[in-house]
Amino acid sequence: MQHFLWLNREALEPFFDLRMMRHLKPVVRLAATFSRSNNPLHLVDMVGLLDAAFEDFPVRDDRDLLISSEGLSGHMPGTGTVKDYSAVPILMTYVAGYLAERFPDAQVKLLFTTRNSYDWLFSAYRQHLRGQRLTMDFAEYEALYRDAADLDGVITQVATALDPLPVMFMPMSDAMRHPLGPGAALVDQMNVPEGVRANLTPVGKGNEGPDDVLWEQFLKLNRSKLPDAAVTAQKDALAQAANLGGWKAH
Repeated sequence: MQHFLWLNREALEPFFDLRMMRHLKPVVRLAATFSRSNNPLHLVDMVGLLDAAFEDFPVRDDRDLLISSEGLSGHMPGTGTVKDYSAVPILMTYVAGYLAERFPDAQVKLLFTTRNSYDWLFSAYRQHLRGQRLTMDFAEYEALYRDAADLDGVITQVATALDPLPVMFMPMSDAMRHPLGPGAALVDQMNVPEGVRANLTPVGKGNEGPDDVLWEQFLKLNRSKLPDAAVTAQKDALAQAANLGGWKAH
């Protein structure tokens, strides 16, 4: 979705302001810290960091604002000590509350993309094989993080915490059916004329996990006796050769 938004940013620029992780890096780092600790003291700088982000990239007052950054939910379960998405309702309360106060004339809406539990677990597992030195097989990982895969439950908790702000969800299986891909399904929620939406550039599938052969190679490397730097270098080379998670240049 974010690949699609960025690739089509010039065509979409007249209709909404776009903010992504690149615009919110300090805020995302703070969210990651909180997801590891669940210590509210780590959120004392949230308002100041958001203020700075919107000062660096001011929002125009003649169009909508779209923020797309999964990092605002903190780390994905399985990263370090993060076992689940329990930090998300608190993080969303801070972020949505800030937006409601900063833009009092706007309607703040939250939209989560979701997957079924098994697909999410398998995708998360493969991403962790790539991103860290995970040595568990999938059966072990699934047993450990099965409770974290209740994404509908997480959204329900967020909706309760943010009531009466609208909290919606979009199953990725539905979004993938869009002729131009899931990014276009998100743009359909914005005030963009149909003629513009129909002529946006599709990107296909974006941040997919590695295929069976590749993730098995990652697991073998993670379990090897090679030093961390060598494992990282070999995984980087394999990922680059497979164009894993690559974006079209634009």
